Amino acid sequence: MDFANILFAGPCNRACPWCIGKALPARVNRSNLELFPLPGLEHLVRQMRAHQIERVVFTGTVSDPQLYRHQRRLIEWLRAALPWPLQISLHSNGALTLRQLDILGTYDKACFSIPSFDPLIYRRLMGRSRPPRLGRILELTPIPIKVSCVVNEYNASSISEFVTQCHELGLRRLVLRNLFGDQTDWRLMSGFEPVRFYRNNPVYDYHGMEVTVWRFDQAQVRSLNLFPDGVLSADYLLMDRFRPSTVGPRY
Repeated sequence: MDFANILFAGPCNRACPWCIGKALPARVNRSNLELFPLPGLEHLVRQMRAHQIERVVFTGTVSDPQLYRHQRRLIEWLRAALPWPLQISLHSNGALTLRQLDILGTYDKACFSIPSFDPLIYRRLMGRSRPPRLGRILELTPIPIKVSCVVNEYNASSISEFVTQCHELGLRRLVLRNLFGDQTDWRLMSGFEPVRFYRNNPVYDYHGMEVTVWRFDQAQVRSLNLFPDGVLSADYLLMDRFRPSTVGPRY
C-alpha cells in the first residue's frame, strides 16, 4: 500500500457539480464531521501497521476535511497510535485555510483544489463562492503546499494562464487532472517535455515549478481507504469499491 485515505462526509462549503462522492451510495456518505473516534478508525490503524503504511491523507467524499471538528485531535491520535513517523496530508478546497492556520501547521503538507482564479470560472467548477487567496496562503503557511486543478470544458482554454499565475504566486507543485472517467486529451503542457514520470503520469518543469498531468486511469497507485461509514477498502479508485465485478482485497 502506498498510503491511506481518511474520507469525510457531511455538509460542504462548496457544491462541485463533478463531485465524485455524489455518485457513491447514500449509506457511505453518512456524516462523520462531528465524530471522534471515527467509525473504523482502529481497524484502519491495524491495517496500516500490517502494511507498514507511513502516509495518510485527510480528504472527502462529499465534504471537506477542514470542516471536520476534531482535526487536531485525530492527528495527535494517529501519530501516537503508530510506531513510526507518520506523514499526514490535507486534501481540501482551501476555503477555511486562512482561518485554520494553527491547525494547518499540524499537518506535514497540504493540497488545495483550485480550478481557476477567475471568479466566474471558479463558480462554475466549484458551485459557489470565490477562489481561496492562494498567495496569502503560501505566504503564511509553514508546510509545503500543492494545488490540484480539475480540467474540463470550462477552464481548459485558460490553463496556460492559470499555470503562469500559480508560478508567479510562488507555488512549487501543481497537478492538472482530468475528471474521473474523462478520457479527453486537453493538450496540457503543450510545448513542454516530461522530465520524469510519477505513478505512470508525466511530470514537467515549468520554470522551476513542478507540474504533473494526472489521469486516474493511468495511475499506478495502491491505497487503503476508510469511508465515512466505517467501511475499509483497498481500491484507489473509490467507485471500484461499489462495482460488483471488482475483484480485490476487502477489509
